[in-house]
Amino acid sequence: MTFTPAAARQWRDTWPLVARTDDGNRWVTGSCLLYCRRRNVRVLWIGSVTTPGATGDVYGCGPCVAELAHMTRAQAHERDRIPGRPEGTTSARWAKER
Repeated sequence: MTFTPAAARQWRDTWPLVARTDDGNRWVTGSCLLYCRRRNVRVLWIGSVTTPGATGDVYGCGPCVAELAHMTRAQAHERDRIPGRPEGTTSARWAKER
């Protein structure tokens, strides 16, 4: 997957800002359960996760929330630009089925 500079992507302005500490969301002090795994940092509840045998809540710090948002947006952009892709399929699934 290749990325173009942000200035060349018109779709970049349609996305809301990524959550940031003290932005009005319910930030708490705790452990980041995303990429950095730091402890005693400001984190935001991302959602619940279910694995075989356990469920739990996922919290992420500002930089990890921003990285997650970036990856999600890039995936959505890639999925939306594939010509002939059936509605409702992801780019990975579509590539496998071809």
